[in-house]
Formats: sequence, structure tokens, C-alpha cells
Amino acid sequence: LKLDVLVLTQINHKKEPSKGFPRLIIAGRTSSYKYAVMQLVGPDLGRLRRALPNKRLSLSSALRTGIQTLDRLETLHDSGWLCGDVKANNYAVGRGSNANTIYMFDFGFARRYM
Repeated sequence: LKLDVLVLTQINHKKEPSKGFPRLIIAGRTSSYKYAVMQLVGPDLGRLRRALPNKRLSLSSALRTGIQTLDRLETLHDSGWLCGDVKANNYAVGRGSNANTIYMFDFGFARRYM
């Protein structure tokens, strides 16, 4: 949780917030728990794929998804972080007016490299 908060704070506190990363609303701790509240996103890509009748994305959906996920990795790398856990379950679609945006989350295995 500590890395998730650190990565999201650094990525979203630039002059212009980065597209495709959930907004960190608040993070803190109580005497018993650590917590982070982030922007609500839709289902992860793994769950979406498994829900499809043939368990496959169409070619156009796969290409658009691939481009956006690579953009998220590039933004993460440009911020000085490496992601140690790239998988479909760590990307999710947005909700409402952001339904066409792919969000990257879960930075528990992220590492600083610069």
C-alpha cells in the first residue's frame, strides 16, 4: 500500500495529472489499519476478457487496449518507476465518461530506477 500511495502521488502531482492513473483521494492510517482511497474504476481487463463469449477481445479492441497499456507503462517509466507486475488484472477500464480510458493500478512491486 505504501508503494501504491507513493507512485500515485508522484504521477498525479505534476503540472498536468497523468491520464490513465486513478486519482488518489486520501491515504492515511489508524491505530489498526493503513488505508488508501482512490478513484473508482471499472472491471479489470482480465475479468472483462473472461466475461466475453469466446474469451477474446476483437482485434481493434486488443490494439486500442495495447496502445493504452503501453502508454501507461511509458508514463510510469518517465516518472522513474519500473512496474514489476504487468498483467491484465492490474489494468481496468474507466467508468461513465471515462469508459474508453484504461487505468493502471497496483504498484506493490514497483521499483525506483532513477
